[in-house]
Amino acid sequence: MQLPVVRTLNAAEQKQLVARILASELFSKSHRLAEFLRFICDQYGSGQAATINEQRIGTEVFGRRPGYNAGDDSIVRSQARFLRQRLEEYFATEGSQEPFVLIIPKGSYVPAFERREIQPLAAAAPTLAMQGTAVAPKYKAILPWIAGISGIAVAATLAFAIYLNRSHNRLQAPHAESPEVRAFWGSIFSPDRTVLLVPADSTLVLLEELSGKPVRLLSYINKDYLNPNPAGRSALWDQLTGSQYTSMADLNLVAHLERIPEAASARTQIRYARDLSLKELKEENAILIGGMRANPWVELFSSTLSFKVDFDSATQHNVVRNRVPGPHEQPIYWAERSGASDESRAYGVIVYLPSLDNQGHVLLVEGTNKAGTEAAAEFLNGPAFAEFLRKLGANATSVPSFELLLSTGSMDGASYHPAVVCWHRLNKPAAG
Repeated sequence: MQLPVVRTLNAAEQKQLVARILASELFSKSHRLAEFLRFICDQYGSGQAATINEQRIGTEVFGRRPGYNAGDDSIVRSQARFLRQRLEEYFATEGSQEPFVLIIPKGSYVPAFERREIQPLAAAAPTLAMQGTAVAPKYKAILPWIAGISGIAVAATLAFAIYLNRSHNRLQAPHAESPEVRAFWGSIFSPDRTVLLVPADSTLVLLEELSGKPVRLLSYINKDYLNPNPAGRSALWDQLTGSQYTSMADLNLVAHLERIPEAASARTQIRYARDLSLKELKEENAILIGGMRANPWVELFSSTLSFKVDFDSATQHNVVRNRVPGPHEQPIYWAERSGASDESRAYGVIVYLPSLDNQGHVLLVEGTNKAGTEAAAEFLNGPAFAEFLRKLGANATSVPSFELLLSTGSMDGASYHPAVVCWHRLNKPAAG
């Protein structure tokens, strides 16, 4: 099912979308959030967007007295956070087929209507039958993997917003933060710069498997890798080039990052890697998720790093290469299955660096597979991270640049018993 080609929503269509949202099960059970949404949308629709502010919402929606001190009473800010989460959940579930989404950008209470970037559930997974088109024999071996990634795309689209409000997931709300951890996250989620949250482009890995050619950053930026169709041209290639898939582990990490206390006062944007630009990375902070193969933007920072998450084409194994191994370190760490069991070894890499303009910070979170990314995310969220930062020499005002390698057991795609293998303090400091 294809989304209708719609460029803008007129006033009547905006009202209809708001009416569908308010009539949904999610909002019919929450009178306060429904009134909040109705008020700001009515003001916006009547041309009074400039008058939508915290003080007006507090008095006209939440019954606060005129002139109340919004600095002491955070009712509007806290309810706005819940409203944003509820809207995300609506467009991931009941509103999954809506071609437009309604958002309330952070730092503002003025609603915005934007064309959906993520495919609806019904359109997310490509059909492998491809309307009767035969798939070339050389591609049949990767069909189970493609089907699995497709399933992840469907599940992730649905689960991402729901995950924000669920506490039973393995990534729980952050532990009580130490001064070092607060300094670390505060330097990334700075109120002065937008923070770009960029999950891996899992579609790119599939296209590389089909074409047999790696995609470097320049080709990724120019998008010329999308044009050639490999030998045995099929509708499968065309379907993938128009799709956007990412890993559930990446989306779980993004959801966790949005809940970090320091993120509450920051401007964050979740961006698909393919839609990112070099200009944005030069001007903003960023958290890049995935190795260079699935997130080529990592290449911008790789020249200064020793650890590189890579794919060894000769052995068909994911690896972490250690370009400048120190004492008791290996030059290469293999992610591989142990014997005939379902147990395997995975690796995660965490890198903290100055941004390209040296005015902010960039965090790289990479894994040799889903379990590796999951291990890195859990480490950032756990008590061991504060201990590591203290060992690194961080304090309440400054955090040195670093790269960290983690090893974890992996069973059925989930990590267990992650442990620090080694780490390097990088020469270029990242001042807090």
